[in-house]
Amino acid sequence: MPVKLAQGMQLDGFELLAPLHQGGMATLWRVAHPDHPGPLLMKLPRIGYGEAATQIVGFEVERMLMPVLAGPHVPRFVASGDFEDQPWLVMEQVPGDTLRPLLEQAPLPAERVAALGALAATALQDLHRQGAVHLDVKPSNLLLRPAEAGGEARIVLIDFGLSHHQHLPDLLAEQFHVPIGTGPYIAPEQVLGVRNDPRSDLFALGVTLYHLATGERPFGNPTGEGGLKRRLYRDPPPPRALKPDLPRWLQEIVLRCLEVDPDARYPTAAQ
Repeated sequence: MPVKLAQGMQLDGFELLAPLHQGGMATLWRVAHPDHPGPLLMKLPRIGYGEAATQIVGFEVERMLMPVLAGPHVPRFVASGDFEDQPWLVMEQVPGDTLRPLLEQAPLPAERVAALGALAATALQDLHRQGAVHLDVKPSNLLLRPAEAGGEARIVLIDFGLSHHQHLPDLLAEQFHVPIGTGPYIAPEQVLGVRNDPRSDLFALGVTLYHLATGERPFGNPTGEGGLKRRLYRDPPPPRALKPDLPRWLQEIVLRCLEVDPDARYPTAAQ
């Protein structure tokens, strides 16, 4: 069994300072290390009996991927290892909050939705340029880092457990033959098993912007494979049908992101 965590414990030189989040998939702790300045975050997957195999594999994907990613739109990788059968991963603790709390305020003003969309697209373009596709873009994985002195606010992408990198093994594709993603956001081609198309992230961004702009999810919250496949043949209501004062230009952008055929979406996040 994995070690029981407690405040003040040392895991391979990292001191556990305070628990930050206890989720269904992983536990997050604020940690410190004498050789690594700055606020640090340790992520530890739940690996007890009965835990889903996908989350264990997903954690290994994240441990494999994060050291090869860099730049201002991903958390800085610090270290990873195993302590008494408990795998762990340490990264910088990025200040700010995710976009998930904004869903409680939706629908947001169109200008705010567009500004957040531009920041997210900039972050995705930087990720895609590095040969990676996130494949789980959603409000809780888009962290808004506040502007620092002389700089601007930016989106930082988090949680790479479902991601694909063109130069690394795709462990999830090797071991699972079911659609892997978050039901409301997963792109049609992901439902069919395609995991290497950066335009899948643009579809998920379109779902996020639709939700922020209208207060509704374009495809509901399907769970089974049949529900997921409906987006292959059923268009969502146009955003202006739900919010008539939404600018036509914003509706056009969102609906282009939500095209079933990736070729009909924007070719890149930068565009």
